[in-house]
Amino acid sequence: MKLEKLIIYGFGRHENRTIELNAPITVFFGKNEAGKTTIQQFILQMLFGFSARSHAHKRYEPKAGGKYGGQLHVIDPEHGCVVVERTAGKSAGDVNVWFEDGRRGGEAELGELLRGYDRSSYEAIFSFSVHELQDLDAMTEQELTRTLLSSGTSGVDHAGKMESQLEREMSELFKKAGKLPLINRLSEELRQLEKELRDSKSRAESFLPATQRLQQIKLRLNELEQQERGLSQTMKQAEKWQQGAPLLERQKQLEPLAAAGTQDFPEGGVRQYERLLDQKNEVLAEAAFLQSELAHYGQVEEMPDTQALSLLLGREAEWHQLTSSLKLKREERNRLDDELDRLLKLCGMNHEQALSADVSLGQEEQLKKVLATVQAAEEEQAFQRRRLEEERQQMKAAEQELKRYLEAEPPEEQRQRAEQWGEIAPQLQLAKAERSKRSGTAANNRVALYLLVAIGTVGLIIALSTADLFAGALALMATGAALWLWLRDRKSSPSDDHELILRYAGQEAEYEALLARLSQYDKGLDERLDALETSKRKLASWPSDESDSAMVEYRRFIGSLGFSEETPRSTILTLFDKLRDAHAVKLRLGRINKELQELECEQQGWLVDAQAACGKPVSADGVMTALRTEWQMRQQRVQRLEKAREKRQQLEQQSRKCQERLDSLAHSARDLFKRAAVGDEDDFYRAATQAQQAAAAQEELKMVQSQLAAIGEVARPDGLDEQTGSITQFLENLQQALDHLADERKNLLEEQAAKQQQTKHLLSDDSHAIKLQQVEEKKTEFQEAAKEWAINKAIVEAFRQTMEELKETKLPAVLALSESYFERLTDGAYVRLALTPEGDFEAQRRDGLRFRVIELSQATKEQAYLALRFALASTLKDSHPFPILMDDPFVHFDRRRGTQVIKLVEELQTDHQFIYFTCHEAMLDAWPEAQQIDVANPERSIQA
Repeated sequence: MKLEKLIIYGFGRHENRTIELNAPITVFFGKNEAGKTTIQQFILQMLFGFSARSHAHKRYEPKAGGKYGGQLHVIDPEHGCVVVERTAGKSAGDVNVWFEDGRRGGEAELGELLRGYDRSSYEAIFSFSVHELQDLDAMTEQELTRTLLSSGTSGVDHAGKMESQLEREMSELFKKAGKLPLINRLSEELRQLEKELRDSKSRAESFLPATQRLQQIKLRLNELEQQERGLSQTMKQAEKWQQGAPLLERQKQLEPLAAAGTQDFPEGGVRQYERLLDQKNEVLAEAAFLQSELAHYGQVEEMPDTQALSLLLGREAEWHQLTSSLKLKREERNRLDDELDRLLKLCGMNHEQALSADVSLGQEEQLKKVLATVQAAEEEQAFQRRRLEEERQQMKAAEQELKRYLEAEPPEEQRQRAEQWGEIAPQLQLAKAERSKRSGTAANNRVALYLLVAIGTVGLIIALSTADLFAGALALMATGAALWLWLRDRKSSPSDDHELILRYAGQEAEYEALLARLSQYDKGLDERLDALETSKRKLASWPSDESDSAMVEYRRFIGSLGFSEETPRSTILTLFDKLRDAHAVKLRLGRINKELQELECEQQGWLVDAQAACGKPVSADGVMTALRTEWQMRQQRVQRLEKAREKRQQLEQQSRKCQERLDSLAHSARDLFKRAAVGDEDDFYRAATQAQQAAAAQEELKMVQSQLAAIGEVARPDGLDEQTGSITQFLENLQQALDHLADERKNLLEEQAAKQQQTKHLLSDDSHAIKLQQVEEKKTEFQEAAKEWAINKAIVEAFRQTMEELKETKLPAVLALSESYFERLTDGAYVRLALTPEGDFEAQRRDGLRFRVIELSQATKEQAYLALRFALASTLKDSHPFPILMDDPFVHFDRRRGTQVIKLVEELQTDHQFIYFTCHEAMLDAWPEAQQIDVANPERSIQA
């Protein structure tokens, strides 16, 4: 796809402009702020859409208003001539595409024209700038390898950057044997919470049986109440029976009973005492429950110390600075170790030899003097050898030249003619002079003749016409003189000089040329004979070479420095500098090791403080995480202990209140006993029974006495028969039944109070719900973290599979082509650019040494990057024939390598269209045949 024309309606500072591109290489030139980047963005945004409205600074909307957008006229190998127009509309703009066959389309057809590429994919291969190349120097080896690999394959630029980020996020989420990652911590916290939840659940499960038992007690109390009412009615019937059968006897029986009762027993004393017992039982049940709760909470633990952790966490920046300094120092130490090993390998020495060598300035000056002496001696010898060889070649050339010259010797006949011409030439010159003299006289005579004839003719005409005799006489005299001159010229004849002139006339130049050739030949022959003789004399007198004492002194001197005697002189100064660098590196290593020891001691002090604060061993890598985790755990523990302490205080307060109520109830009971004049409960109940019986007897007596006058016989009560016995026995049985029911009611009330207190506490205890909520929250957090880890893992695996597939399919062809480009761009300094089995790029120098790509210079990294970009573009030229946009990507190359990349671009222009944006006038001279466009005024600067 080739861009032929840019029509800008309005885009940034450009408005209503048409720029035609009519060469394979187009150079847009302009100073800063001239609008070069605007044109580059115009091409990209016309193809891939305007930038989002949230990035208004990248949309290049015309500030002064007007139509926003433009057209691109392109020629595509599949679709022919195509016009792409994009104008303002939706966020990315409204697109119209016109094809050569008359079809019209939109975004879908534009995507087909772009072969499915989006902007990021296009910029990853076909568009790059100097800023991208400069960023290579700040990358790590892994990042640089991934960038180069992405440059050699298409579509994985962003995925390569995502892989390292996802792996870091995965390690922060989960490690197989880790404790600090999020999933590991959540798993441990879930196990602890579930254990606490089971304990809380076991207590909560007792709530339902307690409520069921309370319901049963309630039903049973209702039944007891009904039974008591039935027994009371039966007793009333029995009492009536007693009234009716012998009332007097009954009266006699009742009088002693009525007299036996004490009059001091409190009224309703049993009921009061039983109510006190009920209250006491409730309070005892509550106190027992509170004691069990207090026992459950146990002794409140001592508050953990968080001050030391807080102080260490407050110094986190100091720790990170210390860790960063350690890392930098260790990296510098490793780098210096590698540098020292590299320098020693270059020098060919071990540590002892290198560090014992004298690398002082005096030694360097002495070495330079020795080298200068050897160089001067070798130059003199080389000069003498060259001179000797030159003299031999000159003599050989002189002999060959003489031989060739003799072969071209003129024939003897020409030499004889030349000798004759030496005698004839003076005679011919004299003859020519005489002839010239005669020719001049004859010419003058002819003039006089013609004049005399004219005068005679005119005179005769005048004489005849006027009859003037004098004129006739003069005419006759002139005619006679003319006749005499004519007769004299007729009588003169050529001499011998005339024959000589006739024979040699016109051959003077030939003979002179012959003389000149012979003279030049003789002169050249003499010169060649002299040169040959001179060369023979010089060779005969040439001095012999002397022994090279300077080389012996040189070998002795470098041997004293520790270098091999065979070390080339061309590298000895470099090796001496490397040896001095090795000394400097060793000194620097000593300082670095000392600083490392100080930093490590400081780090160890930190770790000791952290271990003391945490109460457990910590590692240097996770010390801050361990401190934060321990601080959070202790804070949570403090909160739990504070809640437990508050709860215990509440329970103790309630327990004290229960004890106070028990004391109050005991005091009330003792007061009741005192009023009843008894000492203990049994006496009280006996007194109560007696008082009750006396009261009953008195009542009954009153009733009997009242009934004796008014009541007749009464019916026999139900259940009273002979087997039952006497009425008294019957009443006692009824009373026993009532007492049994009263005891059962008492026990049920005590149990009811205990169960009510238990359920009340369970209802007010929300620890189980809190634990359950915490468990659910932790499960949700765990599931989200696990889901995130699984997604990241799937993405990383997909990326690795994609990278392996690309390495096996596309990368070999790209690498093969990029090697040739890389060798050319480095002017043969590097002959290979290969991918190691570990997935790292390495470059092989001409001498066979291999270097990791991170070890290369900035310019060489950029050349590797460009080689891969150009190779990938070349392999995609048939499937994706897109133009290549470059924004000054190699202005920082040196002149030699800059020339190589310019030549490579000129070769690639047969398959690709290059559009180059620059603010450097030197790049205009680099491509004099390219179309050069001044961005500030493109209409008047277009040239082919």
